[in-house]
Amino acid sequence: MAEIILRAEPRTVLGKQVKQLRRAGRLPGVVYGPLLGGTHPVTVDTRELSRFYHTFGASTLFTLQWEGGQEQVFIREVQVDPVRHTPVHVDFFAPNLRKDTTTSVPLTFGEENPAALGILSTVQTEVSVTGLPGLIPAAIDVDVSNLVEIGDSIRIGDLIVPEGITVDLDDEDIVAHRIAEAAPEPVEETEEAEGEAEETEATAEGEASDDAASGGDAEGSSGDS
Repeated sequence: MAEIILRAEPRTVLGKQVKQLRRAGRLPGVVYGPLLGGTHPVTVDTRELSRFYHTFGASTLFTLQWEGGQEQVFIREVQVDPVRHTPVHVDFFAPNLRKDTTTSVPLTFGEENPAALGILSTVQTEVSVTGLPGLIPAAIDVDVSNLVEIGDSIRIGDLIVPEGITVDLDDEDIVAHRIAEAAPEPVEETEEAEGEAEETEATAEGEASDDAASGGDAEGSSGDS
């Protein structure tokens, strides 16, 4: 696999002044790790980082390059503005490549079997794994085509992961299973419908009373004659 590279620039602007960097399309960030002896402030192109993160996520080890240095890193966190929903800061973590590290890896679910019954319920969408940084996969594929009957399931122990990588969950934990579709809920009558029903019932009762009264008058007339 070709080396994955993201380019950065050293950053000297700190504190509240980083706003001007964001206005210029640069996202402030830091590089840190157990062997770096401190943090290295950097900036990356905001749009490029967004595309990169969408493509590779947080579990892909890649090379971050800047003038005067480079490190093998993971994207540890992207902070997002809660109102504008735009990135405001990024943390790059440079692990010790010779020691195990733990990170979350997303699960990628394949196509369902067209003959499958019920619906597919996914219990896990990502899993925590441990292993050497260079062995951690960007994602773990999950084959759900064999799940056909209600109750069929895939468990943690069924996942195929690279040698040297362990999933930090019990092998019997369910990843996905097929469940029966919920029965549709009965449609409740609206207040308007209930009102119309009451009005119809009242009208019917009124007509019945009128008919009874008319019948009584007719009998009285016959007796008089």
